[in-house]
Amino acid sequence: MLSVPTTTTLALGFILGLRHALDADHVAAVAALGGSRDGFRHALVNGLSWGIGHAVAIGAAGGLALALRSAVPEGLAVVFELAAALMLVLLGALALRGALRDRLHAHEHRHGDVTHAHLHFHATRHAVAAGDPLAAAGATAPHPHPHPVRFALRPFLVGTVHGLAGSAALALLVLATVPTILAGCLYLLLFGAGTTAGMTLMSLALGAPLVLARRRGISLSRGLRAAAGLGSLGIGLALAWQTGVAGGLFG
Repeated sequence: MLSVPTTTTLALGFILGLRHALDADHVAAVAALGGSRDGFRHALVNGLSWGIGHAVAIGAAGGLALALRSAVPEGLAVVFELAAALMLVLLGALALRGALRDRLHAHEHRHGDVTHAHLHFHATRHAVAAGDPLAAAGATAPHPHPHPVRFALRPFLVGTVHGLAGSAALALLVLATVPTILAGCLYLLLFGAGTTAGMTLMSLALGAPLVLARRRGISLSRGLRAAAGLGSLGIGLALAWQTGVAGGLFG
């Protein structure tokens, strides 16, 4: 049976996982992944997918470190950290581009035997209701179509990269605090569960302003999207610089 101190350590792993989800780079990534067309269901899927990807990477890297009783090599840890930083820069750039292009949306349609695609104002109904003059000028009848909620591959991959970037420090912590490989694996499992739960809640919290902004008008929604992109871009550049300096890449 697990001793009381070990049980306490495992419980702490879940709490630290919740706290880990609030790291600035994680919040910036999930904020940049959100879109102004997404609702709460998409935010939920984004958070879960990010958390699962993060937990898988942490479990794989941390489990390997436990099995070998060796920490992640410092050089490899720097590469993982730099990859996470560059990914934040990319997400920020994509979010900024999306904020500029979000007004128009394309879908294929079939009329009889003819299939064609055309652009239309995806949020026209809400923008017109909010008095957006640009939307009103180009408004057409509402054009409803489904946007199915699926497992989100991009947040999963983003979470995986973040998990690898944080695996070095976590592996050192686990190696120093747990007595057995089994306890270490349980710790990693609970840490991953805590991070997944925390990021799901955070994704919903970050998605709420976008949903409310979408209902008030396109301009506000695009502004929030652009702010998320700038935040991700800034944090990514800062993290890349810090990682490069710490790893001896910049002088």
